Amino acid sequence: MILQEYGVYDMIVGNVTKEERKKYMSRSAKGICFAIIGGSCWGLSGVMGKYLFDVKELTAVWLVTVRLLSAGALMLAAAWAKRGMKIFDVWKRKDSAVRQFIFCIFGMAACQMSYFLAVQYSNPGTATVLQYLAPVLIMLFCLGKEKRMPRLLEVTVLASVIIGVFMLATHGNIKSLAITEQALAWGLISAVTCAVYNIQPKKLLEEFGTLETVGWGMLVGGILAAPVTKVWEVPGNWDSMTVLMMAGVVLIGTIIAFGCYLHGVALLGPVKGSMFGCVEPLAASILSAAVLGQVFGAMDILGMVCIIGGVTALAVFDKK
Repeated sequence: MILQEYGVYDMIVGNVTKEERKKYMSRSAKGICFAIIGGSCWGLSGVMGKYLFDVKELTAVWLVTVRLLSAGALMLAAAWAKRGMKIFDVWKRKDSAVRQFIFCIFGMAACQMSYFLAVQYSNPGTATVLQYLAPVLIMLFCLGKEKRMPRLLEVTVLASVIIGVFMLATHGNIKSLAITEQALAWGLISAVTCAVYNIQPKKLLEEFGTLETVGWGMLVGGILAAPVTKVWEVPGNWDSMTVLMMAGVVLIGTIIAFGCYLHGVALLGPVKGSMFGCVEPLAASILSAAVLGQVFGAMDILGMVCIIGGVTALAVFDKK
């Protein structure tokens, strides 16, 4: 079963003692809190990023590269203070080094870069909702791994999500796109990389911890991206507000968001962790409207409801 596969107690089926149930509930409550805090901070970072793109004329690729480098260095410094030279243990074995390198490129760097490019070409609410196709991709991955046909709930969720993406992308008109091709493409890519981000680092998180896994993912991802994005060529208009928003993207939207979210995933497993993180599109959409003045039409709202409602239903009603 999906939740059993990723180390979460089956509370409906199985022989669970009172002590085990109490331990599970404590672990589950902590995981939910961390996932929700991480998702909210991540949604806020999208709004701050959109402000930097539209008002201060920064670019997504430059912002993400700086974000990866600075946040990665800070997280590894914190890990060094706790574990010293042990933070390099992940690179001492071939198997863990390969897993970490894959996470650096296809999990961390690709996830952030594609998400912020989607924000740049659309808005934080739309980009974040598209990224939250990831739980459905995780569900499909688990179905393939378990080699079974989907249940009625899973088919319903998949249909709801497909309808939601259709509404967001076309507003019901199959002949035209309501968002740019770039926004749709990067949004879908961000969903795939977000699924990788949730599933792939499980063993790394268990063995080396959140700080090391995320810190190395960011720092190495930033180092690899720097020559491509030419990070030394600084774009945009800089003043105190630019610096403040940049600091917010790095500290709130990266260190706190990624750290809390991945810790929640480690406690809950990737399926439930990604579901409770669905507060992110809600936070991003509300803040986009309140802070940036973004207007969402009826079709946009319907599409968001279909996607968010689908993944939330999977979290609430999936007992297997």
